[in-house]
Amino acid sequence: MYFLAIHNLPEDKAVLAPALAAALGTTSYEAGVRLRVSGSGPFVIATFGELPAADEASCKLKASGLPTVMISDEEAASSQNGFPVRTFRFNEHTFHAESRQKETLAVDYQKIFLIIRGMGIKEETSTETTKTRMFDIGKAVLTGGLIMSKTVTSTEQKITEEREGFLFVYAEGVLPLVFREGALDYSSLGPALQLSRTANFTALLAELRRRSSHARFDDRLATRAGQVQLLGPSLDAQKYIRVAIELLVRVLR
Repeated sequence: MYFLAIHNLPEDKAVLAPALAAALGTTSYEAGVRLRVSGSGPFVIATFGELPAADEASCKLKASGLPTVMISDEEAASSQNGFPVRTFRFNEHTFHAESRQKETLAVDYQKIFLIIRGMGIKEETSTETTKTRMFDIGKAVLTGGLIMSKTVTSTEQKITEEREGFLFVYAEGVLPLVFREGALDYSSLGPALQLSRTANFTALLAELRRRSSHARFDDRLATRAGQVQLLGPSLDAQKYIRVAIELLVRVLR
């Protein structure tokens, strides 16, 4: 699959609807709906199964003056190929990371150029069946009081949501550092160590940003609303979060 996005958009995005509609073969109204979001992008505006169709739409948009970014499934998947941090240490000039497999990586703070903060949101639906005994006056009358109740079965769908923060930290010349809130050992925070992993994760991010204050920071993927804004309503943010990450890297790098 190929994901086509536009970015660097003007404040009045409505004027772009005709050009977008012509490139995608939709109505101006449909194009206008996708543009009816805040910010200058990037926004995924279409997906394609074949590269030629994606290229054709991209060329039409560029001819209309719209900057585009196109990402394939394979490129999006590669955005997850980073260095998975388990333990870490803040040294004076470098950040020292270690994976669960005891691999190590040292990153110069001055070489960090981008930090992306996001939230993995996983929803699971389960069905719960309950059986209860209830008084049944009809059966009581018919059976002369021998049977006084009946069994009532009811089913209820429950949706549970699991959230986990993540960070992707990009620096020149090394793999991206990948932080998963639930996979980190926060003991190196020392006196700053707090009771909850979320508080510790926030403290880690704050210290990283303090030591690499020159780096760009983006946290629009930290909320479901931000994810939907970037990916559009038709793409499942849980499934395609990797596309959003790669898209932000392309635009903000």
